[in-house]
Amino acid sequence: MFAYKLLRLCIVLALGLMSASPALAESRFSFETTPGQLPKSVIPSHYAITLTPDMQSLTFKGSEVIDLDVKTASNTITLNALELDVASAALDGQVAQVKTDEAKQTLILTFPEPVKPGAHKLAIEFAGKIGNQAQGLYYDRYQTAQGQKVLLATQMEPTDARRMFPGWDEPVYRTTYQLTVNVPEKFMAVSNMPVETQKALGQGLKTVTFQRTPKMSSYLMVLVTGELEAIETESAGVKLRVITTEGKKESGRYALEALQKLLPYYDDYFGVKYPLPKLDMIALPGGFSGAMENWGGITYNESILLFDPKTSSQGTKEAIFNVVAHEVAHQWFGDLVTMAWWDNLWLNEGFATWMALKASDQFNPGWNIWLRANASKDVAMGSDARKTTHPIQQPVKDPGEAVAAFDEITYQKGGAVIRMLETYLGEADFKAGMRRYMADHQYSNTTTADLWESLQQASSKPVAAIATSWTEQPGLPVVKVSAACQSTRELVLTQERFTINDPSAAPLMWQIPVSVQKVGAADPVDYTLLTTKTASVREDGCQGAVKLNVADAGYYRVQYEPALFKALQASASKLPEADRVNLLSDTWAMVQAGRLPSTNYLELVQAVRDDTSLAVWEQVLSTLQSIDALQVGRPGRSAFQAYGRSLLAPVFERIGWDAKPGEAQTVALLRSKLLTVLGSFRDEAVIAEARKRFQAFLQTPGSLAPDLRPPVFYIVGRYGDQATYDQLQALGRKTQSTEEKSRFYRAMAASLDPKLARQTLNVSLTDEVNPVLATNLVLAVASDGEHRSLAWDFTKKHTQELLNKQTFFAKNKYIPNLMSVFPDVERATELEAYAKANLPPEAQSEVAKGAERIRFRAGLRQRELTRIDSWVCNQSGSPGGFKAQYCIGNS
Repeated sequence: MFAYKLLRLCIVLALGLMSASPALAESRFSFETTPGQLPKSVIPSHYAITLTPDMQSLTFKGSEVIDLDVKTASNTITLNALELDVASAALDGQVAQVKTDEAKQTLILTFPEPVKPGAHKLAIEFAGKIGNQAQGLYYDRYQTAQGQKVLLATQMEPTDARRMFPGWDEPVYRTTYQLTVNVPEKFMAVSNMPVETQKALGQGLKTVTFQRTPKMSSYLMVLVTGELEAIETESAGVKLRVITTEGKKESGRYALEALQKLLPYYDDYFGVKYPLPKLDMIALPGGFSGAMENWGGITYNESILLFDPKTSSQGTKEAIFNVVAHEVAHQWFGDLVTMAWWDNLWLNEGFATWMALKASDQFNPGWNIWLRANASKDVAMGSDARKTTHPIQQPVKDPGEAVAAFDEITYQKGGAVIRMLETYLGEADFKAGMRRYMADHQYSNTTTADLWESLQQASSKPVAAIATSWTEQPGLPVVKVSAACQSTRELVLTQERFTINDPSAAPLMWQIPVSVQKVGAADPVDYTLLTTKTASVREDGCQGAVKLNVADAGYYRVQYEPALFKALQASASKLPEADRVNLLSDTWAMVQAGRLPSTNYLELVQAVRDDTSLAVWEQVLSTLQSIDALQVGRPGRSAFQAYGRSLLAPVFERIGWDAKPGEAQTVALLRSKLLTVLGSFRDEAVIAEARKRFQAFLQTPGSLAPDLRPPVFYIVGRYGDQATYDQLQALGRKTQSTEEKSRFYRAMAASLDPKLARQTLNVSLTDEVNPVLATNLVLAVASDGEHRSLAWDFTKKHTQELLNKQTFFAKNKYIPNLMSVFPDVERATELEAYAKANLPPEAQSEVAKGAERIRFRAGLRQRELTRIDSWVCNQSGSPGGFKAQYCIGNS
């Protein structure tokens, strides 16, 4: 029996919990106290909107009638509008004086007499431009076999509905909408609700009116219109469709099947059935990255919605299911129940991230989703350990700050904290709490406090007291473990803030549900709620290794004292997969933080070198690539890559180039990832075989399996000559598949030849590929192609051209992300100076993150590479080692 007792843990939680939590600063939802920029003296209840786009001039005209409830008499009404020409406004026929404030993104209407409290109708005539960025109503040009075509689409989140129509563009104003559009007869028009009426207008136009929506926030409104086609099915009376540009609808079959599984699963899980009569998933060819959960009409970049069994890989298949699961989860978390203000964005995104993983695992257990989610959680934990982090719940004052909230802390940390709470509370109680939350708050807004209340009622545990330390303060803890043994073993648990390159970070405390289990024991997992700085736990017997954060369900790091770590390392093969991955991740994190030498991690890798787990190797491969990136231009790189080849080649030899009958789905991904790294590490046999298979592909495309295409194209592009480059470019120009096009052009960007890299950089300024891919090519030249200075010099010359191609969400991150490839302290200073002179104020928080990442990488390189070089060369004569010639002069 593995029994635990806390020696210094307060049994009565109410007495001890507050020392580990910030004060409960947030209240439950109240309309009146919700933050926002607009006065709450006027409340809209319904919009009737008519839009007429002009496809030639790329402008639109619009009119709307808004039903209002005026609470307080006033001469003015203030609402949101941005980059709109407002021709007139009248309240119940009374004409208003119109004034716009572009800086505040508002429209101020002034009336001769005070508007009396009560019901009124506001009529507005307006016009605007259809932009090329995914903000408000925008156009998307795309290539077909018949030539270039254009469609129109919308992206309203977070604050761009105001670019298409004047209104109360804050999430707390839940309102019904009825949209009418006048579009070309050959266009299909799609919005949140089904079409109510459609009739010809003459002159090649038709008018389409959609049914009235439920009460919803403005950022969830959608309009897509163009030459589109659809496939459809039904689930529990709900019409389901995948909508694509012409000729691509059959590639939406896999996503439609996924949706058909997910909708009834979510109906049951949340206890509230999907309330709209239809749910469309719309594939957009370019100009829009990611996906958007518009209620009843989800938009996706087609590369993460369309699946072609002949060309799409297992990785693409998994990504599509996960993204669809994420966006469909939003139909409840975000659409049916909406955060009151952007400071609680995580209620949308953190929960959708967690739910997507849960649903993906439910329907695809062979993918080992929870195991492999460690990678994205690791990214969030790395960011959370730096001085530029922020709480999950962060203050948001304006649209610029709202955009900045869409990051890995909101998404991945939010999702990880939810999983930790679910594990601690128990799946049944957590689900009951979710159902209570949905039932109590449907068609309304919430704060995080409302969620904690629902979970607390369902579980009878002090959820708010535990959870606020995770959502209302920045950072994450590390639990340090030491042991003393006489007749029993006493584990001493000490918590402190875990930081990377931030020695002056404020000390913080958390309430940590610490799970503990003896390795190999059949005993159930024990939980200790660590609420104080230090607590002690007793274990019967002194033998065997002990593992904390069992199954990697917690959002905290663990640092074992040397004896405990050595015991775990010796027992690594006996650990479950999730615990092997977690131990590797925590050990590398300790290296990043300067708490352990890199040799500890490398020795641990030796202990798992015979592992067959995809999740384990994903963690190792990612770390090897990180170290290799630090080695660029240094004398130890050849030896390090030789070590990497000696480690990875035996793993690859076990699975081989070609899929075997009945092999697990994860093997295809492992094969692809191993080939990519072995190719990057200059494995001559892999490079030769990739070239051979590429030549066969040119003659017979079906000869190259979909899962082999990403690594093969990458390898031939990396080491290819001008002729190979031209072949890749011709293939990229020819294909109509966004997924394939991206593969070919990314392979071009991976070239190590500076002359070819310059050609790729020049492509980024053209219309040869969509704007998102075009700008990503510059990042790929810097990272995959290793032409850091070349890409940065090019970007400095063409900053505005490249930023103009960026989506609103990505614009502020673009240059900091590019510069983050440098591991040189002086580059951080250069980034800060350049940004101050050339980038807007709202980009400065991302600049600070980028500069911090550069300084961290520089410090890690200086601190660890010599140690890594020495360790690597000491392995050259060991069994399974590599030729010592690589280490001459470097040992």
